[in-house]
Amino acid sequence: MIKGYLKNFLNNKFVDYFLIFLIIFNIICLGFETDKTIYLTYKTFFSKVELVSVIIFTIEYIMRLVTLDKLKNIFQPLMVIDLLAILPFYLPLSRLDLRILRIFRLFRILRIFKLARYFEALQMIGKAIYKKRTELISIFGVLLFLIFLSSFFMFYAEAEAQPNAFHNILDTFWWSIVTFTTVGYGDVYPITPIGKLLSATIVLIGIMLFALPTSILTAEFLNEFQSKDK
Repeated sequence: MIKGYLKNFLNNKFVDYFLIFLIIFNIICLGFETDKTIYLTYKTFFSKVELVSVIIFTIEYIMRLVTLDKLKNIFQPLMVIDLLAILPFYLPLSRLDLRILRIFRLFRILRIFKLARYFEALQMIGKAIYKKRTELISIFGVLLFLIFLSSFFMFYAEAEAQPNAFHNILDTFWWSIVTFTTVGYGDVYPITPIGKLLSATIVLIGIMLFALPTSILTAEFLNEFQSKDK
């Protein structure tokens, strides 16, 4: 009976809207905290917001634990995100090295992923990515291999002409990523004929490869959307 009452409470639209507002408000506060002047001026306010938010999120997490049908469901992605969203607040209570705690504080940004619980479209995108994970991993594996390969070729093509820009293969790796993604910052670019030819080839390959994940996810997302309608 208690479990049913808690489920109805958590599925209430008012509760959903309130939690959505609280999550967004937390993310906004987190953004303002990165400005040292604002943070020092309103430090007390930010601390109170953090305390109240963590108490509410903790109560929500406990309630969701109680309503779980199986204990193994605690490892579901949304449940893990809920835990990571409140975990940084409780870490200072332990005896961990404070330098490690600074890293864990970054987990606060995970509160934005809690929104996926309240927006069905985000859940559908997550399902589409999970179902096509094998294809996506394969594509990015091939892409990573080609980036490394192009870095080697470009280094030997441009190292003599531009020793400062293409200092080593690891530096050239940055150029390969920028070129494959067709971003083209222009901070590093080839000047030799071989380098220019290689660069043009890489851009064309990058356009084709980066279009594949988009088309795969779009098709799967449409399938999820049509299945839901049926």
